[in-house]
This record gives sequence, structure tokens and C-alpha cells, in this order.
Amino acid sequence: MCGRYSISKKAREIGEHFNVTIPSGFQGELFNAAPAQSLPVIAMNQPLSIQMFQWGLKAPWKNASGESSLVINARSESLRAKKMFSRLLDGQRCIIPADGFFEWEKTRKIKQPWRFLLESEELFSFAGLFDLMETPDGCRYYAFSIITTQANSLLEGIHDRMPVILDQEGHAAWLRETSPSVLDDLLQPFPSEKMKHYKVSQKVNNAANNNPELIKPWQDPNLTLF
Repeated sequence: MCGRYSISKKAREIGEHFNVTIPSGFQGELFNAAPAQSLPVIAMNQPLSIQMFQWGLKAPWKNASGESSLVINARSESLRAKKMFSRLLDGQRCIIPADGFFEWEKTRKIKQPWRFLLESEELFSFAGLFDLMETPDGCRYYAFSIITTQANSLLEGIHDRMPVILDQEGHAAWLRETSPSVLDDLLQPFPSEKMKHYKVSQKVNNAANNNPELIKPWQDPNLTLF
């Protein structure tokens, strides 16, 4: 799955990379993007501009407390089999700008966060789907879910899933293509040789934290070199 990511570049660089306009008030530099936050998205309904959508589609089912759960990820293998996602595939696709994402390695003592990014450290995007949601009091807003696929060799051993990563050519195709087979071909694990990863501070575990320290390589202070 993908439950936390970063888009640490400034708004101007994001706009130039994706060739889109940026909404007033958006500054970029999101080091710890988390579910339920309002985050930058490029969607089929306005492909030339960034919009701010909430991360997490409302599930059509209720949880134990009687509320709808947030569906932050959608499995690529079952998109066409699940009505919640299949109805969005034709006209409600989106890409989510990013420059890294986090996964947690389970050890005996802790869950160690790792940051995964492109070898080039460039911006990329996740493939996603969006929909119009409504609050209990009738307010409407857009929300999105990130599509995941099987993990590549870089993630194996840490997690068995990864977000679908798109390069420049891929994100253009995801927004414009109409052929189901072409779209399916985009939903593949990104090549591990084009990526890298490193440990980061456990401070990323707190979604309230948002600073550059969270995306810097972290070294266990209890380890010493001889």
C-alpha cells in the first residue's frame, strides 16, 4: 500500500515540471503527505491545472462506528472488478505529483520507515482515481485514491505492494488514453534499477510533522563504525 508520501519541491518547480498552473496559496514543500489531507492533484476534468483534493475516497460500506472508511489505495489487479473503481476508469483518472513515498519495515523492536524515490530524485506522479464526495451536511468535495501494484525488487522484504509510479510519458497517457489495454499496461511496478531508498527518522510516523528533516537519510545513533 501507500500511506504516506512527499512532494518536497516548491510550487513553481512542480508547476513547471508538469506544465500546469498552480492554485493561489499552494506553496509545495509537503514532506509528509498523509490520508485525509488536501493535496495537489492533476485530474482529467482540469488537466492543465493543479487542484487540491482530499486523500481518501469514502467507502460505500460503514465501519463498526457507523462511519465510512477512507479508501486511500486501489489495487490495480481488481480495478475493473470493483464497482467503486470501475465506474471511475473512463473519465475520472488523475495523477498525484510526488518525489518520494514511505514504507515501514517491521523489525523485532520497531517499524523502521524507509523513503523510496527515483534515482534521479526528480518529480514523478502516482496513478490515481478521483470522485466527488459529500459530507453529512451536504458539502461536496473531490477526493482521490492512489493505485497500487505488486512491489518491485527494491521494496520486496519491506512491503509486497507499491504505488503505481508514472514518468512524464506515462502520466500524459494516464490522463488522455482511452484504450483499456494501454491503461492496464501503465499499471506495472516501476523498474527497481531506476529507484533508490534509504532509512528516515521515525518522526515521519506523526502526520503532524512536516519539515525537511523527514526526508533526509537517517542513521541509527546507537550504531558506531570501527
